[in-house]
Amino acid sequence: MEIKTIDGLLLKDLFAAGLANLRANEKIVNDLNVFPVPDGDTGSNMRMTIENGVKNTAESENIGEFSANFAKGVLMGARGNSGVILSQYFKGLSLALKGKETADILEFRDALVEAYKTAYKAVVTPTEGTILTVCREAIEFIYDQIDDSYDLKSLIEAWIKRATISLEETPEKLAVLKEAGVVDSGGAGLIYIFEGLLKYLGGEIFGDEAPAEVSHSASSVKIDFKKIFNADSILTFGYCTEFILQLQNCKCNPAEFDINEFIAFLETVGNSIVAFKDEDIVKVHVHTTKPYIIIEKAQQYGEFVTFKMENMTIQNAQVEAEKQAKKAAVHKEIAYVAVCQGEGIIDLYKELGCDIVLNGGQTMNTSTEEFVEAFKMLNADHIIVFPNNKNIVMAAEQAKEIYKDSRIHVVKTGSIAEGYFAFSMMDPDEKDVDVQMENILAGIDSVTTISTTHATRDTTVNGITCVNGQAISLVGHDLVSSNPSTVLSTLEAMSKVEDIESKEVIALFKGQSVSEEELEELTAAIGEKYPSAEVGVIDGKQDVYDFILGIC
Repeated sequence: MEIKTIDGLLLKDLFAAGLANLRANEKIVNDLNVFPVPDGDTGSNMRMTIENGVKNTAESENIGEFSANFAKGVLMGARGNSGVILSQYFKGLSLALKGKETADILEFRDALVEAYKTAYKAVVTPTEGTILTVCREAIEFIYDQIDDSYDLKSLIEAWIKRATISLEETPEKLAVLKEAGVVDSGGAGLIYIFEGLLKYLGGEIFGDEAPAEVSHSASSVKIDFKKIFNADSILTFGYCTEFILQLQNCKCNPAEFDINEFIAFLETVGNSIVAFKDEDIVKVHVHTTKPYIIIEKAQQYGEFVTFKMENMTIQNAQVEAEKQAKKAAVHKEIAYVAVCQGEGIIDLYKELGCDIVLNGGQTMNTSTEEFVEAFKMLNADHIIVFPNNKNIVMAAEQAKEIYKDSRIHVVKTGSIAEGYFAFSMMDPDEKDVDVQMENILAGIDSVTTISTTHATRDTTVNGITCVNGQAISLVGHDLVSSNPSTVLSTLEAMSKVEDIESKEVIALFKGQSVSEEELEELTAAIGEKYPSAEVGVIDGKQDVYDFILGIC
């Protein structure tokens, strides 16, 4: 069947299929990491980004309306650089579809152009050989051949064919990919999304299963549900009820099922109704105090594929509790938000005066929405943010553009060590944000970070040969050493630091898998080789890196 007109309902199903296919190939994308470190999370970041759009966008037949709401969902769910770029890609798509009831093939083609252009604008210095190149070349090289003879399936096929060529060429555009023997992971993830679209158009059915998502927030308002809803309570707001109904031949004629008649019934027992029929499947969202009536009515025509019901009185109480917490928060001229991973590191940042510490970092990048929710909990004129990871900076910057109740200042800290030194240089009593920012930037200006972990595969990067399971160390973001010994790899990395002999302070964060013997061996060796440096050991309990050193 040829599809030459696209509406919002079709686009939602297409994006859900794209998510399902990306989820199925998530590990493959994660493993396409340039450095063989156990933090490959591009696939996970992209999956959670698009998942937030799919799960939180209601159906709408209007393609402009649906795409705008979907773009907002992925924007808030964006995680990591790849996720932020992906969210901007869908934002561009929505801008091109704004105001349209439906889109024809040429309009959808043009939307794919606007999508890549918006993604490029989101990156200060676009790098070729990345997802940006793939999304641009995929449509640029086929743009002129797309005409009225194409349907949606043939357009997507042409896009994937050209995108695959671009992906295979990424190592020729980016030397680090070629040396590591991998293609760009973000570009691969985008192609998996589009392959999901194609599979859907080919008749494949995707389920709605999704892995449980782990919250990275260390701070949230908790309420006692028994105080909100108990034996003495009265239901105030009803139930948010959502289900997918499979129409059955033994109960009705699916072809003759009248969705308008069913909506009319829903209006007698509920509100906030979104309902539509897709062949022999009926999808429903409704708020009601009598879900049992709807259940009984629906089962006259079929059986439930999925069913979800939530008490909106409890939901409303949670929202109100968060509002009250915000009102109760003591006003501050300057508040601080940081991203950290590791129980010891999180405690340290709190002791240093950080108002909210979001539990995140390597393997679990903080989303735009998590930053925004953290900002909402603070009553401050200015909020200074420490992402502490280069892959989280873009999400923090995106949250800055969204949140308007305070002035947000993002300090582009690339590691928890940089953030630690920044906090050490701050004056806790300073109320002038410009002066405080000067203190912070002075604190990280001369910091060098060394990170030691273990290789996840055999490869060669920066001329360093890595063996799976062997210790490897990075200075900043450059791989500089590999050794069977975690301690020796770290010491070799230290020797690569410029003017290491003149450094005065070394903050050493110990990972949870490091033994006391290894720690003593490393600190003794540092004391012997660099006697002028003062070494401070912090039991960070981080799980990805055995050692993180901040050298200043």
